[in-house]
Formats: sequence, C-alpha cells, structure tokens
Amino acid sequence: MAEDFDFGFTAVDEPEQTGTPAPAAPSVDSDAIIDKIVQLEAKLLQIDNSGMVDEHKALVEQDVANKLRDVEDLVLPLLYNLQKNPEKEYIHWPNRTAIIDKQIEKIKAVTRYYERI
Repeated sequence: MAEDFDFGFTAVDEPEQTGTPAPAAPSVDSDAIIDKIVQLEAKLLQIDNSGMVDEHKALVEQDVANKLRDVEDLVLPLLYNLQKNPEKEYIHWPNRTAIIDKQIEKIKAVTRYYERI
C-alpha cells in the first residue's frame, strides 16, 4: 500500500547539471542586522504588559474555577445519590442509559468548551 503513493521525487546518484551557475549569495551586512535586532530588543523591553498579563491571568483563573464548579454540579449529585442508603446492596436504575448519556453531554459541554472555539 505504501508503494501506491507517489511523492513526486526520484533517487539519483548525482544532481543533474544544468549549465547555469548558482546565483551568488547576496552580501549581508551582519553588523547592521545585529544593531537592528538590539534596537528592537530594547524597544520590547520598554513595553510593560505586566498589567495586561495579570488581568488575563485572573480572567483565565476565574473561568477555570467556574468550569470546575460547573463540573462539580454535574457529577456530585450522582455521587450523593449513590451514597444514599448504604445498607442496601443493590441500586435500581431504570432507563439509566439515556440519563447517563444526557449527563455525559452536559459534562462534555463544560470540559470541551475550548475545542469548539
């Protein structure tokens, strides 16, 4: 099956000679480039985004806390109900597939929120 797919290249012993010389490498003033990089780095260091970063961090932390609380609200009722009547060994749960599927979808809506964006 791997042989069916052709990537469009062939192995050769030597590169084919076309007779045209390779283009000359452009001359580069590396000192000028380094100076420009240093200037840009200095400008970047002058920019103070710490307030924006802290604000964004706080918003993300709040969002995560809210989502965790939402997941708790979806899972804990099940666990509390399972905890009831510990003296009984069996649990009668008719139509559980539909109920569980509905709850799974609710949990996925909370935990996979960023996949939909």
